[in-house]
Amino acid sequence: MVALAQSESDIKTIEKARSMYLTGPVPSSISCGVVMNWDAFFQQLKLEQTDETKARMEKFKGLKISVVSSDANHTELKIDGDVTSQLSDGLRQQLQGFFQIFWTQSYGRLLEVKPGEHFELTTTPEGYAMKSAKGEAKAVVEMDKSYRITRTNFEAQQMSGASTLGFVAGEDGLFRFRNVDSTIQFGASKIVLSMNLDYQKVGAYEIPQRIHMSVPGSFAFDYTLNGCEVKGESDSASASKAGGR
Repeated sequence: MVALAQSESDIKTIEKARSMYLTGPVPSSISCGVVMNWDAFFQQLKLEQTDETKARMEKFKGLKISVVSSDANHTELKIDGDVTSQLSDGLRQQLQGFFQIFWTQSYGRLLEVKPGEHFELTTTPEGYAMKSAKGEAKAVVEMDKSYRITRTNFEAQQMSGASTLGFVAGEDGLFRFRNVDSTIQFGASKIVLSMNLDYQKVGAYEIPQRIHMSVPGSFAFDYTLNGCEVKGESDSASASKAGGR
């Protein structure tokens, strides 16, 4: 009986914590045009401004890029224009990586507990730590005393990672995922990534608008999503549209 009471208490605490986040409405599909800030990217390369370089810059600026994403594992990129496979693969990997992070860490999903799932909630000097496991994978979500998520870490069979997250309250007082600094270890390989975003309203939905991604000490990339169409979970046949800003 004591264990059951503790479990009920933990569930209520996590439900209260999750109520502090923007948890919906959640899109079932996001379709947008993508504009990359090529000027800022080429400035990082510090290339000599020859006629050939300027012509190549204009070619990149003329690319038509669009993205459709429905969840962490399904993001498709379309590029119209003269582009190398290396550049195409690079853009695709970046935007797929962004949406993988966005879908898993937005809309309160870090605190989502499905029926029958077990977790362990403990208090810490800073606030709370929620531990969970699926198979051999283990994860920890740390929160401060206001239930704002501050850090996460995970361990799996072939990889591990740790992230410092930033959640910012909107005008409604609910937390929204805004930035993350992550270190991911694949065996002997390590990836360090910094990312931040802001939001736009499309119908009833809040989705990403401007995205900044960088590898510290290397390159940074700035994207803007515009002309977005959003389909919702409750009515995938209907769509809301908004023009680009």
